[in-house]
Amino acid sequence: MQKGTRWRILEEVHRAGQASVAELVASTGVNPTTVHHHLATLEREGLIRTEERRHGQGRPRLVCFLTEPGQTLFPQGYRWLAEEILQAITTQDGPTTVNLIFEQVGERLAGRYLLRLKGKDTDNRLREIEKILTEMGFDTTVQRAAPGVRLCNRNCPVLAIAQRYPQLCAMEQRLISMLLGRETPRTEHRLAGAPVCTYVAASRN
Repeated sequence: MQKGTRWRILEEVHRAGQASVAELVASTGVNPTTVHHHLATLEREGLIRTEERRHGQGRPRLVCFLTEPGQTLFPQGYRWLAEEILQAITTQDGPTTVNLIFEQVGERLAGRYLLRLKGKDTDNRLREIEKILTEMGFDTTVQRAAPGVRLCNRNCPVLAIAQRYPQLCAMEQRLISMLLGRETPRTEHRLAGAPVCTYVAASRN
């Protein structure tokens, strides 16, 4: 990404952890309309997410956060650490313990994200699932299909680790099933040579 205004916005949100439009106007030196325009572009690209927050009297203010893909634009050295930790656990306690860890992580993620789905109708629930998985770095599309719902992950943010620990793929599949509330078979798989991972869930009766 070229280091223009959008990059400065990303840098400010990364530095602060979150930022309001007013704070971005002050840090970038551009007007609010331009900031809103760039935020809309960054949100479409899946690099920023925004939410409205009330702050005393008056209109709620828009607060910005980096998504998982947005975070990856900045230096991160955790992949090697994750691989070393998983290898140490495998060596010391065996693969069964690694499987259990991934199951527990998947359950915690599902518990966290199911709160965002509470009270939503089917269409809004599907849109929120698409947004959640995209924030996690999967660049997800969710569409209604003849059997029910087709979910396609066009990116894998953990591919390098999943190649050594395919338990990650099982965790991903369980998470998607829990979010959709039904069994979700995988029909395409990157580890099997496909360009994407695709899941198809049948409609509820």
